[in-house]
Amino acid sequence: MAERAIRQCDLMGFEGEIWPVNPHRNEMYSRPCFRSIQDLPEPPDAAFVAVPREPTVQVVGELAAAGAGGVICYASGFAEVGGEGIEFQKKLDAARGDMPLIGPNCYGVLNYQDGVALWPDEQGGVRCQRGAAIISQSGNITVSLTMQRRGAPIVFLISTGNMTGVKTHDYIHAMLENPGVTAIGLYLEGVVDAHELSVAAIKALKKRVPIIVLESGQSTIGAKVTRTHSFSLSNNGQVSSAFFQKFGIIQVHSIPQLLETLKLVSLIPPDDNPTIASISCSGGEAALMADLVAKKNLEFAELSDKQRKRLYEVLGDRVVVSNPLDYHTYIWGDQAAQTACFQAVYEGSQNININVIDFPTEGICDPIEWGAAIQAIKDAKENTGANVVAVSTLHENFPPKYQSAMLEHGIPPMVGMVECVDALTDSVDFARKANCVSSLRPLVNTIPCRSGETSLDEFEGKQELLQAGMPVVAGVLVNSVEEAVSATSRIGYPVVAKMSSVETIHKSDVGGVILNIQSDDDLMHACESIFRLSDAALIEQQLPAPIIEMLVAFRVDATFGPIMVIGAGGKLANLLQDSAVLHFPILNDDVQKSLNRLRIGKLLSGYRGIQGDITAVLRFIQDLAVYATDETNKIIEIEVNPLFVYAPGAGVKVVDVVYRFGE
Repeated sequence: MAERAIRQCDLMGFEGEIWPVNPHRNEMYSRPCFRSIQDLPEPPDAAFVAVPREPTVQVVGELAAAGAGGVICYASGFAEVGGEGIEFQKKLDAARGDMPLIGPNCYGVLNYQDGVALWPDEQGGVRCQRGAAIISQSGNITVSLTMQRRGAPIVFLISTGNMTGVKTHDYIHAMLENPGVTAIGLYLEGVVDAHELSVAAIKALKKRVPIIVLESGQSTIGAKVTRTHSFSLSNNGQVSSAFFQKFGIIQVHSIPQLLETLKLVSLIPPDDNPTIASISCSGGEAALMADLVAKKNLEFAELSDKQRKRLYEVLGDRVVVSNPLDYHTYIWGDQAAQTACFQAVYEGSQNININVIDFPTEGICDPIEWGAAIQAIKDAKENTGANVVAVSTLHENFPPKYQSAMLEHGIPPMVGMVECVDALTDSVDFARKANCVSSLRPLVNTIPCRSGETSLDEFEGKQELLQAGMPVVAGVLVNSVEEAVSATSRIGYPVVAKMSSVETIHKSDVGGVILNIQSDDDLMHACESIFRLSDAALIEQQLPAPIIEMLVAFRVDATFGPIMVIGAGGKLANLLQDSAVLHFPILNDDVQKSLNRLRIGKLLSGYRGIQGDITAVLRFIQDLAVYATDETNKIIEIEVNPLFVYAPGAGVKVVDVVYRFGE
């Protein structure tokens, strides 16, 4: 493997010294071998270690002692396999000391700026001075990314492996110091140190260097627990997605979209101006583009009278002059006319100009007319200084040689209309987030996941919230029918009777909730049923029907720390899946924006005469957040479901609660 790394360095044109170390060979890839690390003429800037797991620890220790700049550990069999592998990784971490270590269980680093390929396999990249850096937890996906034929300019590809030394955020900080890195791509199998990643993301926003992430495993329920709605509604995917959104990290869901987005933002700096123009020689392509844009935050710019006049002079009265523009095929192959047409559009107020163009199959078709179209796009861009992208409808219709022709003039060769529009949308969103970065604070990481767990029953949980000043429905815990009748005389009919149980979270599923009890006789019958399920009963005031039933929950996530889950509550919580995750620190603006994105948000803000008390909702969420993050309370989870929301001025009421705390 080390020999392959030398070969890859040579193929990339690396001009520095390479020193093979092998006690059993005289030479390696035409270079003399040193017998040991101690025999090297000076400390190496970087080392690629390709020996089995056991001697890897010793070799890393020797490199650290020699003062090496850093090391890449190719060997596997460490923490990823569990068992003794975890212990070996601890020994490896201790052996490296302060020396940066990439891996173990990784492929290494491809530095296309300097021609450094500390890489044990084939790779398909080429030298590049300016573009994207990609950091991947998967080695084989990194290999595949080197073979991309989409024209994405890549300056670094790093396979991180187990990350016992250098972590994701460390790579980001390093890339942000390199002026040739214009965007950063991440392939993650899980977030490591969310707080530090948030710090790095804020730095990237300030430098306006977009981070694009593809995270695998988002369909897995992280805790594998469905004790409460907050767990089932906030799985790994939703929690991490909310984190990415909060800190301006663009999330994509496929490798093609990762590359297309990196390509776009690497070549055209993100701008919060959402206006575009689209040019094609087909009504079908124009209609498809219109449909795609209608679903996004983009807008078609209005053509000015001057533009319309110039386009009419070129196209005549057989073409409807509009944006998106279908210029038909009347001027196809006429380079001068195409240049005039494109230039007239490019001179508009829009931020981005999209030219839809598919290229011919080589060896079968005559490419001359497409050459004229390429030159027309180039000339029109040069004459106007406009931002231009070229996009094909199909991947195979944009061969590498045509991509290169576009890249030479700073035109992103986008593959696929859907991917192009998605990338443009994400670019605008990033720019808007970057504009507001001054109000962004790193993720709160002061609340640990606790060992041990104590659960309060519903009555006890409500009493805790009541003492904290939160609006809780009036109720009494009773142990007999007589106590129930006496309690109701104070509460007043109608009432609700509930079983009292820590183990049974969803009481209504087992008949443990009886509503709308209107008399002593009804109450006695209800209590007889309840006492068959539990030793105690909770008698509460029957509240009037609310405008909305909400879920408001707090819990401490193992990866991201404290989070809030808000959304539709009651029996419809899981059915509607209408929820949002909030990461700390939480501002009122964060809550308001999240509520606006929910379907129930329309009812809160007002819909056909129905409106909830949004002020009371915001106050309750903030109060619960402050209470739950008070270290003295040691909260693991509080789920209020449902929270009854009434009309403006009528407030909210806690109707049910799950309450757990730890040591």
